Amino acid sequence: MADESRAVMAVVVTYHPDAGLAARLRAIRRQVGTLLVVDNGSANLAEVEAAAQAAGARLIANGANLGVAAALNVGAHAMLDEGCAWLATFDQDSAIPPGAVADLLALSLPEPERVAILAMSRRDRVTGRDYHRRGDILEETATWRRVRTTITSGAMVSRRAFERVGLFDDGLFIDGVDHDFCLRCRAAGLLVIEAKGVAMDHAIGAITNKRFLGREGVLTNHSPDRRYYITRNTLALSARHFRTDPAWALREAAHLVVWNASAGLFEEDRAAKLAAMVQGGWDFASGRRGPRLRRPLRAGRGGPA
Repeated sequence: MADESRAVMAVVVTYHPDAGLAARLRAIRRQVGTLLVVDNGSANLAEVEAAAQAAGARLIANGANLGVAAALNVGAHAMLDEGCAWLATFDQDSAIPPGAVADLLALSLPEPERVAILAMSRRDRVTGRDYHRRGDILEETATWRRVRTTITSGAMVSRRAFERVGLFDDGLFIDGVDHDFCLRCRAAGLLVIEAKGVAMDHAIGAITNKRFLGREGVLTNHSPDRRYYITRNTLALSARHFRTDPAWALREAAHLVVWNASAGLFEEDRAAKLAAMVQGGWDFASGRRGPRLRRPLRAGRGGPA
């Protein structure tokens, strides 16, 4: 392992992971100086503990689902306390390619002192498409691209980023945590960089294809809970970052309308998802943060009780 890689701490957030966790943890552990597994209340905690031990990782069990941001912040605190230069963040299903961390660190960049996030490129496991939308890429060379935002899985956050903008926003709980952090970094004059030659397969939801009016579309099939967080947090972040990046904010709000309409029209469990979207919009308007509260609609009321 190169000396630079030893200065990287990786954190993997787990929540009821599958049996392949141990192999994925071992693949990450081989590439970093320290691996931390933060568990958010998995029912199979004994299996998570065994997988972490087999991979040479440290396990911190939160005992309950505190959300992705809070779990990532456990890793961020440990990374800062232990003097590491980078925090590599992964989902529990992240399958890291061999040599990925070293390749990211070896990337030649014109202003390395301004880099907040170094990330792998991502391809969807189902569609084979990469995750970029029109307008995501701000600058591109043969080896790297400067982007507006990038997702958490397969990203490395520099120490200077945490020192400049603070930690992840745990009030978001899940969804939008990564994009918010990227936008805060860019507003502070820092850079978000993706390596074009380091790619990792990733999955968003349980994607299926749907043909409508002669066009092929994609359904993510997120659960009602995820529809709640996506709705609430997209509205919140579009409002929060409108001043510093209006193009991103307007685009995300427009995408929210399309994705929610698609889920409400074509996905299963539509009634529960529509109720979750309504509650997400209501809670955004009322400033509700943190985990979703189960509040059934009452007759004669215009929103969740």
